[in-house]
This record gives sequence, C-alpha cells and structure tokens, in this order.
Amino acid sequence: MNLKLTLAAALTATLLATATVALPAHASAATPVQIPATSSAIWQAIDKETAILDTLMQTGKLEELHHHAFAIRDLVAALPSHPGSLPAGKMAQIKTSGKYVATLAERLDAAGDAKDKAAAASNLRKLKEILKGIRANE
Repeated sequence: MNLKLTLAAALTATLLATATVALPAHASAATPVQIPATSSAIWQAIDKETAILDTLMQTGKLEELHHHAFAIRDLVAALPSHPGSLPAGKMAQIKTSGKYVATLAERLDAAGDAKDKAAAASNLRKLKEILKGIRANE
C-alpha cells in the first residue's frame, strides 16, 4: 500500500513539475486588482473601470479591454464578502449576476483580441446593464 502511495506521489510531482498551462499572451501582464475595504469603494472602482472601458472603445484600443473587464469581474466577485445588511436572497442574486459578469469579461477579452468593435460594444452594453441590476439589488 505504501509503495502505491509513494508511486502516486512521485508521479503527481513529476506531472506538476512538467505541466505547462497555455495562457493568453496578455495574461502574464495583468496585475491583480486591489479590492477596496467597503462596498461603496468597490462601486467607485467599478465605475472607474467602466469609464476606462468606454474610453478604450472610443479610442479603438480594443486590445486593452481585458485588463479593465477582468478588474470589474474581480471587483463584482468581491461584493458578496462586503455585504452590509443584505438578505440572503439578494446575496444569491449578486453571486449569480457575478457569474454573468465573468462571462461578459471573457467575451470582452475575446472581442478585443479579435478587434471586433461591434461585439465589444454589445458586450459592454450588457455589462453595464448587469452592473445596474447588481447595484439596484445591493
């Protein structure tokens, strides 16, 4: 039995040591977003990132959309840990909406990489709508 565990551990260590993960070229350049201490400050950061997305769309810098879309994703994901006095039902709605925000961030990234301004604009509109809904539920 110990031999099996030792072999399994050695194999796992070897696989982990040799495994490579293919990340998008821009993934290594991303810096983690700083999560503010309060939900109010998180919303200020979300508003700032959304305004930057608008500017990037206007200037055609689609390749930079991912940084700010993923920052919004991370900020929204942090909202449930800063709940204030939200009832459980509203917390569940925010978590569910957060999953859609993550999907939209991925779509914005893909549209930016493809330089597809129409798709990026469509997904940015959807992102703004879902953010409006989350804010209304908070």
